[in-house]
Amino acid sequence: MTTTTDHTADARHLVGDFVRRAGKSVLVVRCGDGFGGQQTIRVTPDDVAEFFATQATNLSSGCRTLAGLTGDWRGVSELAQACLDWFKNVNAAGMRRAARRRGLIPRF
Repeated sequence: MTTTTDHTADARHLVGDFVRRAGKSVLVVRCGDGFGGQQTIRVTPDDVAEFFATQATNLSSGCRTLAGLTGDWRGVSELAQACLDWFKNVNAAGMRRAARRRGLIPRF
């Protein structure tokens, strides 16, 4: 029998009230979509690693994308950093693996 731990309360406290569901390998967050609407996205360690490998250092655009959410670079980067901090705390090994698959060298 497999036991799944729900980390939603902890994630809301550490990341923010916009977290709808949290686990070791997923964060489901509700956020603005830049057009005045709301969007629910599912963020995984792979999404975070992909963001930092391809988007975080891109200075040519004011928009960035994380897990299908495209918006102003500031808000998206802050969300990506919050997700990275969460996954480093609850699943550091999984976050390291995802980073290495993208050619990054994790320093945590």
